[in-house]
Amino acid sequence: MRVPINLASDPLENLRPLRAAVAVAALAALVLGGVIATREWRSRSEFRSLIQQQADVEQRLRALETEQKQLEEALSTEQARRVRERSAFLNSLILRKSLSWTRLFMDLEKTLPARARITAIHPRLSADEEVSLNLTVLAPGIEPLVEFLKNLESSAAFGAPIVGSQRNLSERSAEAGVELELTTRYVQDRSGNLPASAQEESAAAEERIAAATGKER
Repeated sequence: MRVPINLASDPLENLRPLRAAVAVAALAALVLGGVIATREWRSRSEFRSLIQQQADVEQRLRALETEQKQLEEALSTEQARRVRERSAFLNSLILRKSLSWTRLFMDLEKTLPARARITAIHPRLSADEEVSLNLTVLAPGIEPLVEFLKNLESSAAFGAPIVGSQRNLSERSAEAGVELELTTRYVQDRSGNLPASAQEESAAAEERIAAATGKER
């Protein structure tokens, strides 16, 4: 009978599992390093792209600022000022031609209290081609003026009034009472026909108002 005897100083060990674990760990570290390197490269690429976009935006902004300065310089010239004045004058002519003063007076008469009267009317044409009226109203007290403001708010022809200055006129002046300045939007209804008497007086009324507003300018 033979008995196995190990004469080596160190017993033989099985290192295959350890080597396999080391290989797996090395492979995992390699994969992890590759993922980290890829993310780092993408981050740097995105950062460079953002910097380039910011530089492009700043360049466009400087170009727009330069263009704005050029436009402001062009609009500040004497020729541009004359063009703006001529445009405002033509708009006023269009407004006066298209606005029926008789219809306007009829609409105001429906909203104006008996103890109040309008002393000045200034029609304006806004940039969006809406008609606004600057009115100066005189009344012996504040109550008719408050009633007039309420009537304007409830009227379909006028918008909500914007109250401006208010002052009390002295009894020693020609017209005593409370004077109020306000602005309101006006939408003229052209669907209905004016009465015959109103049509006959329309031209004369328009001439009187045009002359009055021209003098007040």
